Amino acid sequence: MILAHPQNKLEKQLLNLFHSSDLPLHFNHKGNKQFTNYQRISLIIIFRRENKPIRDFLDWLEESKWFSWLGLKKIPGRSTLHDWLDLFDSGLIRELINFSVDKSNLKVVAIDGSGIQTNFQSLYYQKRLKDFKKKVKKSYHKLDIIVDTYGKKQILDYSFLLKNRHDSFVAERLLKKTKLRKCKILADKGYSKYDFIDDVKKKKNNFISPPKNYSGKCRHNNFKRMKKILNFESNKPVYRRRVIVECVFSSLKRKQNLKLRSRLSYMKKREMGWHILWYNVRRNIEFSGNEVKENLSFFILVFEIYVIPDRALI
Repeated sequence: MILAHPQNKLEKQLLNLFHSSDLPLHFNHKGNKQFTNYQRISLIIIFRRENKPIRDFLDWLEESKWFSWLGLKKIPGRSTLHDWLDLFDSGLIRELINFSVDKSNLKVVAIDGSGIQTNFQSLYYQKRLKDFKKKVKKSYHKLDIIVDTYGKKQILDYSFLLKNRHDSFVAERLLKKTKLRKCKILADKGYSKYDFIDDVKKKKNNFISPPKNYSGKCRHNNFKRMKKILNFESNKPVYRRRVIVECVFSSLKRKQNLKLRSRLSYMKKREMGWHILWYNVRRNIEFSGNEVKENLSFFILVFEIYVIPDRALI
């Protein structure tokens, strides 16, 4: 049973997310119906928020008010919760992330990548490497995100790879499938390919990144390089918003304590998706009922894009 009157802001966002996803209450027409899909999705998001082992989370759930707020008939078992984590695939999680994003007033976005650690590291293997005085390699995965730099600073799209790849390689895939239109895309010097500017123009976007200093070690097209420099110089007032994507990574790693617990590769991808979904829901909670901040940020955006460049020409 879905309650009509949410008890707190998180429950309100979970209700909005479930209704916008248009999922049925139950996948089965006959059989056991002790738990609804709304309860499953809500418990998984709360589980990622608490960032605890399954055993500790279920003990905490029994003492919390979420048992009555979600209308649970009983506390699910450890195997039941693990089956729920295996029930929703990465495609459905990406659809939920898409529903959680506020797409109004998307004018400036930023793209960047970072490494994500995993909890399962062999301590004995690291000890033996230290005994032989060899460098200890930390296992991590690659996460690239596209973030809205104004408004709610939500993650619009992401790419999660189990091995390290260059930023330009991942950006080529993300920018190819993006549905953004008439946006400015900010990036750092790691995205050095000149083709990005021409590729995003097909969707009426503008790719802005500072030119990389090759110090005469690399041949490049001087015309495209000059074109990239002029584009960067004319958009310097807006480029300072690129630091927002670094703040998002800091929020994921520090506030959400993002360290993957799963062992299997496909479960790691799903766990990463649930963490991003919880981040977007958290941003919706923080900005709920705060329309003054959103309007103020939109006016600042208009001022930086239109007013400041015009004054620079005087």
